[in-house]
Amino acid sequence: MPLIRTVLPARLMHLAGLAVSAVIALPLLTTDASAQLVSCESIQKDWLAMPLSAGHEDRVRIYDQAFNDSDCDGMVVEGFGKEIIDARLDVIAPFQDLEGYTGNLETLKQDLADLQEFGSHWRISYLLGEILRKQQQTLPAFRAYQEALGMVDDTELTPAEPAHAMIARLRDRLDELAVVVAQISEEPGDIKIPVTRSGQSISQYSFSTRGYKRKKTLVPIQFVYDQDVMTKAGRTSFEDVQEALEKQGSPDIQVVGHTDPVGSDAYNMQLSMKRAEAVRSALLAAGYSGSIEVLGMGESQPFQFDDPSLYTEDVRNQAHRRVEFVRK
Repeated sequence: MPLIRTVLPARLMHLAGLAVSAVIALPLLTTDASAQLVSCESIQKDWLAMPLSAGHEDRVRIYDQAFNDSDCDGMVVEGFGKEIIDARLDVIAPFQDLEGYTGNLETLKQDLADLQEFGSHWRISYLLGEILRKQQQTLPAFRAYQEALGMVDDTELTPAEPAHAMIARLRDRLDELAVVVAQISEEPGDIKIPVTRSGQSISQYSFSTRGYKRKKTLVPIQFVYDQDVMTKAGRTSFEDVQEALEKQGSPDIQVVGHTDPVGSDAYNMQLSMKRAEAVRSALLAAGYSGSIEVLGMGESQPFQFDDPSLYTEDVRNQAHRRVEFVRK
């Protein structure tokens, strides 16, 4: 099962790519034992004495001193890092998403990546996902969104629950990228739900994320062409959603099948129903205790892309093949 990685800040370990960590590790003080360390009390006083107008460089200077040359423990340094991230995000990304953004995406991406050396933040991952999505780097964008959701799920890493509108947008992005990745990826593991540092799967297939509730969750269960038999990747997605449903107490659900627009309406309606039935049969065979209704929608409800121009017509058509789970 993929793991949302726990890594050290960039000062201690080079970060490969744009994937972000789910937690900042305690810093390791490698200063010579004979050197005189600055007292953490003194550094904290300097930090608190900074005016509200203090710049990023002023904060980084004190952070570096606390990290390298003080007797501050990891919790204090981590707290400084979080404040640096919050203050810097207010400057470089005062917006919630990239709608209407006219700046240089590469510059923003580098600024966000630079912030990762001070710790992790769900908005960094979310905005990196937005940039990568616009750049049509689908799988890296998908991973960034998943890591953002994992951080939102983690109440220690993200004590203040994000606005429900932002959680809804993040979940919608994951829905979109999941159906696309399922079509373009050759590796079943690419759509596997990752786990957080606590060993729990992220809430991608759950009916809730923190206090945000939703009636429907989308799962990219793939089937052999023109059949109701799951592919290997489809089985991976099925097992993930089965686990998510069981952790939610096996609620009563409706399984809704959808197809692409290829073929006649009548045939697609029949095929979508057979595939929904196949999912129900697999759930029952696995011991699912909740009631399960099935519904086939054929091609009547195509997936609604936020920006269809990001994908080819073939990918868009294929992405309409999906299974939705609706909580009754």
